[in-house]
Amino acid sequence: MPVVSRRARLLDLAALACIVAGALVCFMANARLTEISRYTYRHPGPPNVSQLAEADRARYLAYGGVALVVAGCIVGVTGAMKLARRTPA
Repeated sequence: MPVVSRRARLLDLAALACIVAGALVCFMANARLTEISRYTYRHPGPPNVSQLAEADRARYLAYGGVALVVAGCIVGVTGAMKLARRTPA
């Protein structure tokens, strides 16, 4: 089994940070979409903001969160593959 270097640990930490950040962004977008869905005819929300435009922004934010999670997974798998190809010291 190869010895894990500081660089490999930092790469794993970067992958974890991307995944956690992406999940938090997705949760924030979900909360915003839930808030928008609670608007009614009597309580339409802010008068100067379109609900459809706000929902689109929240959806795009959720897509960005998913992209961060995927990027974190790619970074983690790539780092694991590099470590697996190394020869034991």
